[in-house]
Amino acid sequence: MGSGGRHNVAPAFKGGLMTRFFVNDIEIAPPLDVSSLDQIIKQVEAAHLLPNTVVRKIHIDGLPLLPQGESDSPSELLEQMEKREKIEIYTGTLAEIANDSIEEAFAYLNRIEAATPSLAESIRFCPNAETFDNLRQLCEGFYWLNLLMDKLQANFQVHLENMMVRGVPAAEHQQKFISVLKQLVESQEAGNFVLIADLLEYEFLPLVTVWREMLGIISSRMRVTQ
Repeated sequence: MGSGGRHNVAPAFKGGLMTRFFVNDIEIAPPLDVSSLDQIIKQVEAAHLLPNTVVRKIHIDGLPLLPQGESDSPSELLEQMEKREKIEIYTGTLAEIANDSIEEAFAYLNRIEAATPSLAESIRFCPNAETFDNLRQLCEGFYWLNLLMDKLQANFQVHLENMMVRGVPAAEHQQKFISVLKQLVESQEAGNFVLIADLLEYEFLPLVTVWREMLGIISSRMRVTQ
């Protein structure tokens, strides 16, 4: 991987500590600027990442740095980067990361399929703070699914208009999904709980199976072309 061998490795001395850097378990020479994680990643990407490869995950002093919201306190891991003992960066190809995201999407769809009926019933008959928090998380997940589909189209020559799902172009399924999502947002703003429940139960829930089929087709095609 580029110049990522073990030779010419010099620890970064900052504040009396040595910071050691690794890319895919191979120790590398420390970046010149270790003042922030952004600077470290930029320099590692320039010197050690192969084309079509991106940073997949990062461990700081043995602890995984998770996206905001998945960890209670990731912020202190980013403080005083130059005083950390060990920073490990793991990379992957865009295809590997896309496949991971598709697997996450399948898991999400399974959870949604199981939880949506009870959520719709709760909204229809006894909505409370927990109900609306669950609804918010569900909407965020739907937005993420749509974003994932956009990324797959942009990076892997996925053409939804040419991909048939249940006799209909996948692009039409996606447009219906976007339309229903817009209706869901509008019904929340209007406080129409009955309509929210109906949309979840009779519009979104059937689309879960369609999304699963769409992602399955894309995943199969990606495996063939890799």
